[in-house]
Amino acid sequence: MFRNISRPNASLNPWKGKRMRTEVLMIVFVVCGLIITLSVLFLRNRQQQLLHMERMAALEKGASLPPAEERPWSPRVYLLRGLIWSFSGAALFLCLISLAGASRQPASAEQMAYDAKRLSDYAGISFEEAKQTVAKDAALHARGLPDSVACLGFLPISVGLAYLVFYFTGESRKRAGGHEAADTGQRMA
Repeated sequence: MFRNISRPNASLNPWKGKRMRTEVLMIVFVVCGLIITLSVLFLRNRQQQLLHMERMAALEKGASLPPAEERPWSPRVYLLRGLIWSFSGAALFLCLISLAGASRQPASAEQMAYDAKRLSDYAGISFEEAKQTVAKDAALHARGLPDSVACLGFLPISVGLAYLVFYFTGESRKRAGGHEAADTGQRMA
């Protein structure tokens, strides 16, 4: 019934080891994310350096400085940031919870048989008792990512909610809204 009990690494599965493991996939995604983030930060820093060099060259020549590009500020920036962080966190949570569910793998029958044989040899109990113990242990310790990894998605959700709370309770939004209404009233008059 149990072939290959004496060899722990023997496998009847011809595809064993040929599938990409979940851990490797997650590491690849994290490394790719870091590479993209670092390259964007590097390019942004390089752009700031070039702008600084241009302004310093203009000062040395005595020419007037080119006007700095200022983006108009609006309190809606906080709304946008809040929505981006919240939805990114929700997507991360869903991705991690589904990845944790998909990565759960029960122990193979051959591994359980080998563990039961080893346990019965070392502990001096019957093979049937060892099989029951190994089965209980396998039920408690499923291989794969735990569901608690998905709680990492709550971090960006919390940041997004903080931005949204700031947006909806912030005085700057109320003042900006009041100024806009006053400006349109003056234009109409």
